[in-house]
Amino acid sequence: MPAQTFSHTAIAAVEPSEVWATFDNPTTWESIGGIDRVHDARIGPTGRLEGFSFDTEVAGKKYVGTATPDQRVEGSLIAWNVRNSEIKGTVRVQLTDASPGAEITVTLEVESASFFSGMFFPVIASTIGSGLPAAVEEFARGFG
Repeated sequence: MPAQTFSHTAIAAVEPSEVWATFDNPTTWESIGGIDRVHDARIGPTGRLEGFSFDTEVAGKKYVGTATPDQRVEGSLIAWNVRNSEIKGTVRVQLTDASPGAEITVTLEVESASFFSGMFFPVIASTIGSGLPAAVEEFARGFG
């Protein structure tokens, strides 16, 4: 199946801990890239975001998908497995100290979910990849 990886890094004017504190808020994921609207968020008893459903619009078509936990290293890395009818992959956010701020690196690894969707994958991947830098920069600017 066709696959592509997109990544972008931006600097937020706050400490990494302040950025990290937003990741259990479902609407945060609407700001990072590749996800337009979060719904049906699942919050665990400790307040940790444990998964969600999402909408993504690509080339004028709305896709509904799910996000499930992939990896989490408190304070520095959070990743979700994402899947809809056309693509599957991982959204990964890495935080590092960039005193006096936080370096935020968002990586999207996407691949075609089926043989049929592979025919449309170049258009879908191009749309996702082209929007990532602006989304990550805007997310970082939102911290001040």
